[in-house]
Amino acid sequence: MADSLSNDRISYNRNVHDALAPLYERRHGEIFNPTEQRRIHNLLSSLLSKTPGQDAPRVLDFGAGTGNLTRQFLGLGAFVVAADVSEGILKELRALTGRHSRLETKVLNGRDLDGLDSDSFDMVAAYSVLHHLPDYLAIIDELVRVLRPGGIIYIDHEVSPSFWENNVGYQQYSQELEEFHKSRSEGILRRLFNLLTRKGSWRYILAALRQRGNQIVDDGDIHVHKDDHIEWPAIRERLEPFCEVVAEEDYLVCREQAEPPSVWSRWSDRCTDMRFFVARRT
Repeated sequence: MADSLSNDRISYNRNVHDALAPLYERRHGEIFNPTEQRRIHNLLSSLLSKTPGQDAPRVLDFGAGTGNLTRQFLGLGAFVVAADVSEGILKELRALTGRHSRLETKVLNGRDLDGLDSDSFDMVAAYSVLHHLPDYLAIIDELVRVLRPGGIIYIDHEVSPSFWENNVGYQQYSQELEEFHKSRSEGILRRLFNLLTRKGSWRYILAALRQRGNQIVDDGDIHVHKDDHIEWPAIRERLEPFCEVVAEEDYLVCREQAEPPSVWSRWSDRCTDMRFFVARRT
């Protein structure tokens, strides 16, 4: 019964991302904004410099989506295997990234990393992925398996413990952010202009038309509820027999497109909602 439920969740996740692929980046402004992209770039640049790879470190972007990390890694000179359960979203990644000699894509089964050799990557990265997986701890074992000794495992953008604690400061931040977005809501002409000038606008329009009348509330999320969310102590416990923990830091993700982001700037050192975690395989 448990296996059947897991398979159903994997299938649902795949189908949702196949359908939403061209819409994904528009739906996730908390990822695709200048502030968060700058944070990711600076962190990945630092981590790649610490990998055992020489000229072009070999990186696994696990749950690559439309290429959030993949594009950063390619820009930093790495060879990237972008892997995801959804062929549709990998197709969108290839469309956004373009042909690249250092890019390979792979469709996953949602349960393990079958088809990827052990000890074959200098770095493995999972950004905003674990909460989509029925058994995310089993995947941790697989990420370690494919990582070379001395290699880096990087997990990011999963909710931090403070997110579930009903922190008064975070509630105040959320309210201020909501009011800010309401005050800055774009008119229909501005939204239309932004849509028509974005890369791949025709794919976006076709996907939006297909989804009309069939609104998808989540993106195949599982572990995002107060009684069922990512357990960071369990991840650490799973990794510690094989890895040395290098960094573990909570942060407030930016949810604004503006430069500078006014609300985030006022609250970024006062509350958090996400965590990144880095370990090195011994």
